[in-house]
Amino acid sequence: MDIQVEGSNNRVAGRDYYENQIKPCPRCEVRVIDRDKHICNHCTKEERDEKARGQMALFGLGVLFIFGWLHDWRSERGLPPGIEGLAGTLAMSVGIAIAALGIFWFLFPLVLEIGAAYFESRRNRYRE
Repeated sequence: MDIQVEGSNNRVAGRDYYENQIKPCPRCEVRVIDRDKHICNHCTKEERDEKARGQMALFGLGVLFIFGWLHDWRSERGLPPGIEGLAGTLAMSVGIAIAALGIFWFLFPLVLEIGAAYFESRRNRYRE
C-alpha cells in the first residue's frame, strides 16, 4: 500500500464520502428505507396481516363460543341434533357474531361520543 504524503490521490472524508439518505429497516434488517420512515413497506404489510389474522382468530373464537351456547340451548329444548340443525346453528352463530361485531364497531363508539358530549355539556354548565 502506497500512501502519497503530498496529498496526491488521498481520500479525504469531506470530499469522497457522503451521508446516505437510506438506512436498513430496523425490523427485518434486509430492506432499506428512507431516513424519515420507521419500517419498510414489507414489514408494514406484515404487521397489517398479523393484525388481521388476530382479528379473524378472535372472530372465529367468538363464533365457536356462540355455536356451543346455541347447541346447548337447542339440546335443552329437545330439538333434533341432525346435520340440518348443526348447519342452522352454525349459520345463526355466524349471524350473531357479525351483529355483535357491528354493534361494537359502530354503535359502541357512537354511544361513547354521545356520553362524552353529555358529560362535557354538564361540566360546562357548572363552570358558568
